[in-house]
Amino acid sequence: MLFVGVALLVIGHQLWLWVRGWRFNVLSPYFLCDLMIFALLGLGSFAAPLPHQSRMEELLFCLYIWSGLIAYYIGLHLRLRFPSLRLPSLALSLARLQRYPGILASILVGGFLLIIALTILQRLRGLGLSLHEMLALSVVYRHAQVAAEGLGALPVIMMYLFNLILLMYIYTLLQQHRFLTAFIIYFVINLSILLITSTRIPILMNLAIPIAYYHYAIRRINMLLLLLILVGAPLALTFLHGWRGGNPFAWTVSDRLAEEAQVLHSFYHLWQRYLEGEIVLEYGANYYYYSLLALIPRDLWQAKPQTSFETRWTIHLFGSLVQDGYIAVHTFTPWGEGLVQFGWLGGVINLFFYGIILNFAINFFSKRPHACLVYFFFTVLASTFIRTSVQALLFTTFIYVVGVWFYERWFLRPVGLRRELQLCASS
Repeated sequence: MLFVGVALLVIGHQLWLWVRGWRFNVLSPYFLCDLMIFALLGLGSFAAPLPHQSRMEELLFCLYIWSGLIAYYIGLHLRLRFPSLRLPSLALSLARLQRYPGILASILVGGFLLIIALTILQRLRGLGLSLHEMLALSVVYRHAQVAAEGLGALPVIMMYLFNLILLMYIYTLLQQHRFLTAFIIYFVINLSILLITSTRIPILMNLAIPIAYYHYAIRRINMLLLLLILVGAPLALTFLHGWRGGNPFAWTVSDRLAEEAQVLHSFYHLWQRYLEGEIVLEYGANYYYYSLLALIPRDLWQAKPQTSFETRWTIHLFGSLVQDGYIAVHTFTPWGEGLVQFGWLGGVINLFFYGIILNFAINFFSKRPHACLVYFFFTVLASTFIRTSVQALLFTTFIYVVGVWFYERWFLRPVGLRRELQLCASS
């Protein structure tokens, strides 16, 4: 029942876009988010059937999912006049260094590597390990240790900002046919991400930079990208998941896909607790309290409460993040996040916010040809956040907008360079 409703809504949305003249683009929130919704909520209900208590309870669950999905589409296509975000220019500007790509690349890469080094040093100090000892750990165990120590995210946020600036500079270099400098930056980014990352998606996104650039700036390769997403991505995710555990070939693709489909079970556990009256609603605290606290670095406030919805509610429902000796953070989807805020109405509001945020992002990036690769990163993350929360989407959007603003104010020549750049596909 859930599959049929989700399939009809997703297919109906894609047909509606086609009728309205939308030019199909695989690397678009319009498509990637629909694909993730269909995979997790539609196909996921087949791969891992939910233990519904009765037909009526199943119908209520389906109606809740469908109503939230409709609210998401309304927010996504609501005609709104977003602010232009024309913030004041900064006194310091390095735009003139665009004439000297080697010098500017050295400054940006040097800053990025400094942040990477600080991140590694912070982890070494927090874990009490040497560099050799930390790198000898499996990636998943290293991630568990870092999470258990509660290390602050400030260096990671700074790393993301530098990464975004480097993405925009790579796009500019490629448009100017300065391929060697662009490749050096690309190599440094990927090597650095491999050293510190604890998840698979950032690795795949950074490796895919050349493909995304070709798609946006040279020629649409929708069919090839569809093949990579439907076939290549599951293979890569399976390999990287095994690599995190120290054995790259420990998983088969079918096992990995079945595991990914389990996201509905965590949400359904939350749903059952809600029906039984065991959930204490947060009444919007996830928006006005925890999301604002997320902007305060834990390095400055060691006693800061858990701000991540997934982490907080994993502890509420399962007692601890440690399960079977490992750190396990459950994801509850934006439907579960909204349910905890205001019940059924909260889910509708939450998915409406999800659509509004994507609506804003599409409007924001469509006017910025220099941010095509940043838009690619954002789109991939926005689709993966279908399994997590609106809070994650909101925080990521804030970081990405700030990163683009810094680049525009510090490194982008006012008029000339922007006219040299080819517009990327915004939707």
